[in-house]
Formats: sequence, C-alpha cells, structure tokens
Amino acid sequence: MKKSIFSVTMALVAGFIVSCGATAPKVDLNGATKVDSFSYAIGIAQTQGLKDYLVARMDMDTTYMDQFVDGVLAASDVDEKKNAYYSGTQIGQQVVNEIIPGMNMQIFEGKEGQQLNKKNFTEAFIAGVTEKGQKMEPATAQETTKRLMKVIQENTDSTNNLTAQIDTFSYAMGLAQTQGLKSFLVYRMGVDTLYMADFVKGLKEGIKVGENAKKGAFYTGIQIGQQVSNQIIPGITRDVFGENGELNKNNFMAGFVAGVTEKGQLMHPMEAQQVAMRLMEELKNERFEEEFGANKAEGIAFLDSIAKTEGVVKTESGLCYKVITEGKGAVPAKTDRVKVHYRGTLIDGTEFDSSYKRNEPATFGVTQVISGWTEALTLMPVGSKWMLYIPQELAYGSRNTGTIQPFSTLIFEVELLDIEK
Repeated sequence: MKKSIFSVTMALVAGFIVSCGATAPKVDLNGATKVDSFSYAIGIAQTQGLKDYLVARMDMDTTYMDQFVDGVLAASDVDEKKNAYYSGTQIGQQVVNEIIPGMNMQIFEGKEGQQLNKKNFTEAFIAGVTEKGQKMEPATAQETTKRLMKVIQENTDSTNNLTAQIDTFSYAMGLAQTQGLKSFLVYRMGVDTLYMADFVKGLKEGIKVGENAKKGAFYTGIQIGQQVSNQIIPGITRDVFGENGELNKNNFMAGFVAGVTEKGQLMHPMEAQQVAMRLMEELKNERFEEEFGANKAEGIAFLDSIAKTEGVVKTESGLCYKVITEGKGAVPAKTDRVKVHYRGTLIDGTEFDSSYKRNEPATFGVTQVISGWTEALTLMPVGSKWMLYIPQELAYGSRNTGTIQPFSTLIFEVELLDIEK
C-alpha cells in the first residue's frame, strides 16, 4: 500500500492528461560546463533506489514506465492551475487506494458485505475540502465518527439500521478526514486556492483512476515530477548556488529520466554519484570564494601578524598558539576523551561559543573536533590554558555554520581540565 501524502513526502516528487510518449530532454556533455555536467550527474544520482521505491511503496507497475516518465515530465514544469489539478489527482488516488481500503480493514475487519459507502465518503471529502455544501459541521463530523465507529464495530445486525449507520458514518468520516487538509495543500503542495475547482477536478479523476495501473503510473509520475520541480531542484539550487546561479533543469531532467528508466545513461549511476559530489563541492567552493574570499585574506594577514607576537608558537600545519598557563599533567592521545573549558571568537572579537558562559565544561573525543583543536590538544598537558589561533583550513574551511562564515580564522581560549578514561 502506498504511504499517504498526509504523513509522508519523499526525500530524498481528464483534460490535463498528456498523451503517452513525451520526449525526454536531450543532453550532450562534450565540452559541458561544470554546472551542466553537475546537473546531469545529480539528476541520475537522485534516482538511486527510486524504482524499488515506486514498486514497494507506491504500488507502481513498471510495465508502464513510459507513462510514469510522461507524468514526471508533465509535472516538472506546470502553472498554478495544473499544479492544483495534479495535486488533486494525488489526493484522489490516496483516498481510493489507501484511505478507504485502510478504514474498511480497520473498522469492518473483513466482515463480508460490510464496507464504507464510497459515494458518501467522497461526497463529504469534497464538501470538506471546498468548505461548501457540508451536511454537518466539521466538529459534529468528528463526534459522529467516534460515536458510530464503536456502534458499527460492536453491531452484528445486518438490517437497514446498520446500513443507515454505515452511510452516516461514511459521510462523517469523509468530512472529518479533511480537517487541516487545505493548509497542507497550500504549505506542503504549493496549491493556490484560487484554483480549488481544478483541485477538485483532479481529486475526482484520481478517485476514478482507482486500480487502473496505466493511469496510476502516469499519476505516480506526476507526484514524483511535482516533488522534483517544487522541492528537489529548488533545494539543490539553494544549497549549491545560493542566490547567484541555477541548475540546468534540462540536463537534470535528462539525467533523472535516464536514471529511472535505466536507458541512455551517459554515465553509470555510481560514477554519477561521484561526479555529482565532486562538482557540488567545487561549485560551492567557487561560490564561497567569490562571496567570502576576503575572509581568507584577512585570516592570513591576521595569522602572519600573530605569529610575530612574543610567546606565540607556529606549528608546521599553520596552527598558532600561546601558552597562558603551563600544565603539569599528562598530554592527551588521539584516542582519549578530554574535559575542557573554552571560549571561541572570530578575529573581529565576535564570540560564537563559550562553555564558561554555560558554566559547564565540555567533554569530547580528541578527534571529534576541528583538526586545529586536535593538534593543540595532543600538545597540551592537563592543567594548561592556551590561546589558539586556527587558520581556516584547520577549522571549518568552506563550510558555512551561520555565525562562522566560510574561510574564517578562529581564536580559542582553551583550558584543558582533565583526561577522562
């Protein structure tokens, strides 16, 4: 059984239906830019395990992979009106394939001839999501479902009285299921409520599709395509390019289709993973160099000045330190855990962390910290208090932690209290 969209969105996305046989994007990587190659590679990389997911979690028949691809391509570039419609098809399929069968199993436990009134349920579901033509208030629907569920489960009477109770319960349950749905549609599926009529059209179509495997594959493609367009591509773009660039969507979709169909791949999926990771790192570093390169230059100048200060020692790695208090205890090994007090600042004096302020020493493994700390700790006897001046390559490098920008040189006051065995 598919997982309901009410609880799961994958990580790791009638008149509107396009005909099968949509053409997949074409791509040539000869002489391609880093962005173009990355876009294709990350497209393939995103499909690892997707086919198994489609079969095991979304009940898709891979006989209709062409229809799935058509759906992905149709949904990867849609307007607000179509997005509302396609969102409706997703919810409609879940209603007919998951929600109603699940309730039938839970409530009637396979009792012959007893099941929800599908017509009443879907009528109420539509009334609830549109907030029009409701035959009872939502609060009443909630109370009615609770009351009648127990009555129905305990009732062995097969007379019209039970049938009437099931009919009422079906309507109330359909209405109750829509509580909070409109907010979900807006904030999680990007549906513009101006096009609620199109959502309802899609909802009815999705319910009508039912167990039609061919149409189901198309609408599964729609669901994944919307996630690709609305979540995956924007997320990768923000992470890699920030506000100053964009993914090549054509190349991404070409890689995605090639990956999921396992046809016409310009690189093996394992190679695509490696290429994507390498180019992602390079592209992010290039962006950070442009945005934060001044931090690197300022850090180098600062460390050159500090290294000339009396009492400061500079190691081969570039770490600089000054002994404030020389301890008499043991020197930690890389396999040890240590207890320390510390205060961390940027070179402009901005404090970003302090165990002193928390009034609680920190305990961690010697190798569980940035490499500048690891080097210093394996030189300090217990009882020592040092000032550390750590170059960016021994700190967080190109990583952006928020307070600590990429390529930031860091200053720490570190007091080694104990080695914990």
